Amino acid sequence: MIVLFLVGSCAAKLLSMWLAGRVAGFRGLDLVNLAITTNARGGPGIVLASVAFDAGIISPQFYTTLVIAAVVTSQMAGAWLDYVLGKKWPLLTPKPQELQASEMDDSPLAA
Repeated sequence: MIVLFLVGSCAAKLLSMWLAGRVAGFRGLDLVNLAITTNARGGPGIVLASVAFDAGIISPQFYTTLVIAAVVTSQMAGAWLDYVLGKKWPLLTPKPQELQASEMDDSPLAA
């Protein structure tokens, strides 16, 4: 159950974030970075699983699945970010208008 849930939930999250990123104007590595990092469930996933378990909504087996998914996806995001930063790749590529604005801030006329 753990493997099925992890693969299915990650695929759904990565696809939906990729589509949302495309609509928002992100491309290439920016999309991958956004999709992988927003896939992390972390602490909120564990809290939600605990509340659902305490309320009797989910079984002990599914509770374990949710907690493991939260831990594994958080570790995946951390490992990915470590890899990207180790390669000295940008996490997000600045847009041309952002570059122009930062260049204007550095000019002597901006003061």
